[in-house]
Amino acid sequence: MTGTRDDDLDDGFGLIEVVVAMLLFAVIAMAILPLAIQATTLSAGNREAVAANAAASAELAALRTDFPDGGANSCGSLSEATPTGELAEPLAATITVEPCPADFPAALTVTVDVRDTAASDPTAVLVTMATKIVVTAP
Repeated sequence: MTGTRDDDLDDGFGLIEVVVAMLLFAVIAMAILPLAIQATTLSAGNREAVAANAAASAELAALRTDFPDGGANSCGSLSEATPTGELAEPLAATITVEPCPADFPAALTVTVDVRDTAASDPTAVLVTMATKIVVTAP
């Protein structure tokens, strides 16, 4: 039979089609890889920032519990406040209280700084949070 086509020769993919498909997949993968690496890096940084914010917030909450607004808070006892020590392992907190005023009652600014002691620069502050606490006596 002349002019007829043998269908058995057209089954499957040829070598050229497979190589082109692999090349296209490689190009797409190379375009997406930097985005995936950047997303992973940002996610790790955000996780650290969230942990630091939660630690600072917990320290401030503990201070507000120890020194309620309606209580007889003294400036001296507030100035001696120390961190709770209940932070996740690499994090450390520092509490700073502004100097005692001459007149009472007054609202003092209390600042909590959270650092990562395992970081390359353990003195670098990850987060700083502040609140006002009412004091009624020196």
